[in-house]
Amino acid sequence: MRAATALLRISSGIASMLFLSCSFDYGNGAADTAPVPGLVMETARAERYENSRLSVVIEADVLEMYDTDRIWSGSGVYFLQYAQDGTGLLEAEGSAGLLLVEDAKKRYTLGGGTRFRYYPDGITLAAPDLRWDKSSSLLQGPEDGMVLLEKDDGSRVEGRGFSADTLERSYRFGSSVSGAMTRAGDTALEEGVDE
Repeated sequence: MRAATALLRISSGIASMLFLSCSFDYGNGAADTAPVPGLVMETARAERYENSRLSVVIEADVLEMYDTDRIWSGSGVYFLQYAQDGTGLLEAEGSAGLLLVEDAKKRYTLGGGTRFRYYPDGITLAAPDLRWDKSSSLLQGPEDGMVLLEKDDGSRVEGRGFSADTLERSYRFGSSVSGAMTRAGDTALEEGVDE
């Protein structure tokens, strides 16, 4: 499924852009106090380069790094991912109200309203929250949250209990699925599907 392929690329892009890191050691704080970030940046912009080409740009209203726990958190996050084929074309863009990167656990969470656009496949994914577990290659939306997949060809599917296996390039909805799918040259194939 091309939508699942796009989800794999989006998930991989999220993971690669989130591995930008700084390492500062501010010593150990008291064990009984709340964690304190090692670094806090406001109106932050980070750029990642691969093979001397700009690959990812991340902007955040606030970005905090907790180095001892290998955790990043952010709010007001926006990112751009560029093609690495030498054209420099915009490949994907997205936004989220909140970001949590648990690097040691290989878990990445976007919340507070998440939206991705993957241009080569003409697909957009919108969800209240998304969590990607790199170890299991599982991308999940909230069990009761409505997730929307749209394609430029007019296909539109939404439902609850969204999950995708980014390795097998497949996705599913657990319940309340509805929408319309379009094949090249065809009109809508299916509407009002409900599991």
